[in-house]
Amino acid sequence: MKILKNLNKLYASILVLSVTVMQVPAFATELAAVEKPAVKIETQAKTFYISEELKKELKYNIQAVYGAENTDVIYNRIEKLAAKSVSQRPKNLLNEDVTRVSDWYKDEIIYMFYVDQFGVITAEKPNSFKDSVQMLDYLKDLGVTTLYILPFADSPMDDSGFDVKNPKNVRKDLGGMPEFKEFVIAAKQKGFKIKADLVLNHFSDQHEWFKQAMAGDLEKLNYFIVREEMPKYRKYEDPKKGTIVEYEEPNGKISKRRLIFPDITDNHYRKVTINGKDYYLYHTFYPFQLDINWENPEVLYYCLETISYWANLGIDIFRMDAIPYFVKEEGSTAENLDKTHNVVKIISIYLQATAPRSVIQAEACQTPKDILPYFGKEREIKTEINNQPLNLKRTDEIQIAYHFPYMPALWASFITENNKYFIDANKATPSIPDSASWATFLRVHDELTLEMVTPEVRKIIYDALEPRGAEFRNGLGVSGRTANFLGNNPDRIIMAYSVLLSLPGIPIIYYGDEIAAQNNFSYAKKAAKSREQNQKRNKIRLLSFFDSRDINRGVLDYNAFYSAMKNTRGTTLSSKIHSEVKHMIELRKNTPALSRGSLTILKTKSEKDFAYIREYNGEKYLIVHNLGSTKRVSEIDLPVGMVFKPVKKDCIYLENILNGQKYKVKVSPTQKTTRLLMYPYATVWLKII
Repeated sequence: MKILKNLNKLYASILVLSVTVMQVPAFATELAAVEKPAVKIETQAKTFYISEELKKELKYNIQAVYGAENTDVIYNRIEKLAAKSVSQRPKNLLNEDVTRVSDWYKDEIIYMFYVDQFGVITAEKPNSFKDSVQMLDYLKDLGVTTLYILPFADSPMDDSGFDVKNPKNVRKDLGGMPEFKEFVIAAKQKGFKIKADLVLNHFSDQHEWFKQAMAGDLEKLNYFIVREEMPKYRKYEDPKKGTIVEYEEPNGKISKRRLIFPDITDNHYRKVTINGKDYYLYHTFYPFQLDINWENPEVLYYCLETISYWANLGIDIFRMDAIPYFVKEEGSTAENLDKTHNVVKIISIYLQATAPRSVIQAEACQTPKDILPYFGKEREIKTEINNQPLNLKRTDEIQIAYHFPYMPALWASFITENNKYFIDANKATPSIPDSASWATFLRVHDELTLEMVTPEVRKIIYDALEPRGAEFRNGLGVSGRTANFLGNNPDRIIMAYSVLLSLPGIPIIYYGDEIAAQNNFSYAKKAAKSREQNQKRNKIRLLSFFDSRDINRGVLDYNAFYSAMKNTRGTTLSSKIHSEVKHMIELRKNTPALSRGSLTILKTKSEKDFAYIREYNGEKYLIVHNLGSTKRVSEIDLPVGMVFKPVKKDCIYLENILNGQKYKVKVSPTQKTTRLLMYPYATVWLKII
């Protein structure tokens, strides 16, 4: 972090921001020597308790980011914030803190949507939270369990809500805080959990900090990543990472940073002028999204208070947006730095001490090996919540992470009718702690990323899907809806969802995809026009205002969802997809092997067959998908130790739980190979035991 030279006092009460580097064992020994009994602080309403283990973890990570000389002061401040949070916590949430199973999230099926766009009565009037209550019956019937409400915090909406103006408030056009609270009450009454975004890598330039800085409060500049001179830089193209900008730092080091939007902005700095002097503020994404300075403790306190605020309103899963970019250091890529992990651990420990019913999901478009450290270490914590004992088995950083490479791997397998792409991605996936989970998906609100695939695979996916969608980031992604990408072929769409809902991980369904919603170029053009008007008003120069991700967003009609739900005969594309997805959701919820079971991928004679075993607590299921467009006999090798004994000649009949019928499986004389007749894009979920 670069401290502005003309600031005499950056932090009035605390700070000298130099970091003392110490070996972990030495620090742990030092803490043990001075450790006091577990802390209990009496509050007006309740008692706050932090266990010895959490206290040690918290202090260690504070020191790693803010220095040994500041550790005690910062810890004490955080402790007071935690006590205040618990004192304000509703009784029902305190009860759930104690009674909820530690890894409850593993059984969830998540549905993500924009409040203003999901199930509107008329296209001319976007929904507010009050209107969204009418969609709860639909969602309950569909069978999903967690509602992921895409960004709803106060925002000028230049990046679909990921440009936050006030992280402790709700957009007025969505009905503000009163309607949000009523929606949460209604959703909880129907048994739903709530997932929400925490956008804490950057804030909108409409945030009060930026406005105060522009008005001359120079201390607020250090709430952002700021420098007084624009560094020299050069740009080049990396075949895997896209556009890279190299900055010459004052200390002689070179910072190599990915340029996320090369078609929109030229570099990572936005020039501002305050009292006649120029400053340069860092932005990972759009110039109107200014990265905040996590190495400033005042930023840390503000963000922890924000987390407490929403946790006490009942948020169950916090999706931490852009988590790899939190801390920037000169001479680094500003991705996945050690201090970023320390910051995330501070957040996680704080949440586990104040609201353990809630968990954190990382949004990080990274490879699994880069994501793995974000899970941290798993440990069992013995603590108290409101004088009630709690044994919590959790990781010390995040609990859930998107598995981004699975998305392009699945699409490459669908396109080529070849199972190798997913199998390769699965082989490259490291083991994660038992209590942790991946989140899997076919599509989300963003692009189908092509960053983490080889140039050859990138070309395969891009050439097949770009004509059915739109290019993103100069070919490093493709935007579009699931149904469009699969040519609106109902059998292919159903097969794709069968894969998603039978694989390990927490499945996420993007609003409208379960009714075969289509690309919306009209909405994308309107969004670009609005973005252009806003940024011209703010005098920000962008190379382009069109964001192709907007084609897989936009208004979807209320009647489209309820009509699909009520048309149980499946006579339309939307109703057919809806009916099948609903059925598979129900099966997954009632089949622990699908949500919690192990995965054994089977060897097949043809790459067009994708087969695996899901097993949990003695239950086994054989899942087979025909990725191909023709009828075929699928030949599958059974895993070592598994034997199918024919009951009639060379055949065995297994129940296909997708339709309740017996499915004929031929068994080889050695009883090690099975053969199944599979129709185009067919899928079977066969119960073995």
